[in-house]
Amino acid sequence: MNLPSTSTTEPSLSSTSTPSQVSTTVTSPPTTLATTTTTAPLAKCSEDGHGLPEYADPLSSHQIWIGQLEDIRIADSELLIEQASVADGLMIGDTIHIWWVAAEDHVIHHGTLEEDVFTDHGPITVDGEVFSGMVDPDVVLIDDSTIGLIVLDGFLRQGPPGPICYLTSNDGQNFSSQYALLDMEDRFDPSVVIIEETWWLAVGILSEENPKSEIFRKEPGGTFELITAVTGGVPDLSYQDGMFRLLTCSLDGMRHQVSSDGMIWEQLENIRTPGCDPSTITGSDYFLFKMQEGTLPPLD
Repeated sequence: MNLPSTSTTEPSLSSTSTPSQVSTTVTSPPTTLATTTTTAPLAKCSEDGHGLPEYADPLSSHQIWIGQLEDIRIADSELLIEQASVADGLMIGDTIHIWWVAAEDHVIHHGTLEEDVFTDHGPITVDGEVFSGMVDPDVVLIDDSTIGLIVLDGFLRQGPPGPICYLTSNDGQNFSSQYALLDMEDRFDPSVVIIEETWWLAVGILSEENPKSEIFRKEPGGTFELITAVTGGVPDLSYQDGMFRLLTCSLDGMRHQVSSDGMIWEQLENIRTPGCDPSTITGSDYFLFKMQEGTLPPLD
């Protein structure tokens, strides 16, 4: 693929295509949680922890790469966006839509990849404003005309950031805040799938020694319930052909786990890549991940 930038255009929505198949091989014991915790959704997202757009030097060496996930490797990978971090994507019709945090302003941007041409449409608006303080975007298609964006809000406030906030849009560029999905300290990197109106939410817990991810479930009309925890941080949760897939970061590549019920997880062979922050582009077999400038491309 050749991926030059072009001028800004306005995206449109249509139905999604069929996702790729999930691999099921080698097993290892899962880590499960004995107790159950519930959390009620909040009325509002964060009212603080936002700021003016400002260059974020720590992100200047981050790069977003795109490839195709094939069993234990990422094939045909190419650099997509420089000075960019923590991306997620969604296939709408024949167009890949991508959201990421840009170093130039520390704001979530929206871009499209169509016929090998990548376009940065610029910062998203939230309730009519452009500001920094929302990070870790994760996207889900709510219906044929509504995009849901789940973010870590309040990133610039004193103390722990939060909550995990839910935004909606009909064009991918202009969003309205809805409510907080989860308000628990030290939960980052949200990833959501919706299956027959049941919401599944994975969040990471940062730890240099023992990073892990928690899986929450919310039935229609209910509240989020913590159902299990697994080894590995920075989760990417997806669902395909009756199976959940969870990708998390580790020192030996991306940890790869699958589950039929979201509670008991089977560990497969790690995906070999020096990158991290995994992200399945829903509705396709494409895959996004983050690398830092100077690191090697994914291992074949």
